[in-house]
Amino acid sequence: MMDARERLLERIGSLGANEEARQLSRFERVAASVRAHLSRILRTRRKSAPIAEDFGVPDLSNVAGSFESGSSIEIVRSVLETVARYEPRLQSPRVRALESTTELGSLRLEISGDIPLNGQTWPIQFPVLVRASGEIVLL
Repeated sequence: MMDARERLLERIGSLGANEEARQLSRFERVAASVRAHLSRILRTRRKSAPIAEDFGVPDLSNVAGSFESGSSIEIVRSVLETVARYEPRLQSPRVRALESTTELGSLRLEISGDIPLNGQTWPIQFPVLVRASGEIVLL
């Protein structure tokens, strides 16, 4: 099992970071890196990134806001497929829809999985909000 790492540009950027930032634990740095990458993935619409046609999530503006019985399942499936493919540092990724939300016409999700580090796996969760406009935001 290979340990998760920060992305290369994040490691280079941290070379000049202040002392407090360098003192963060390795898990905190990797978790922040995974979170930042997930945020980029979820903000990108499919077929808009030159890296790959299936990078990002489909346009959810047609299904978001109504969240009929099948639409939330479709959103969960799309997010899970994308996360599993483009964030390999998050092992055994899971996405689930949560019941409560305070924003009208929105859906709250949770992305979870394990980060391998120092021969152990560390569980992690990321709360997500799918707004009625189709925008996906990590909270």
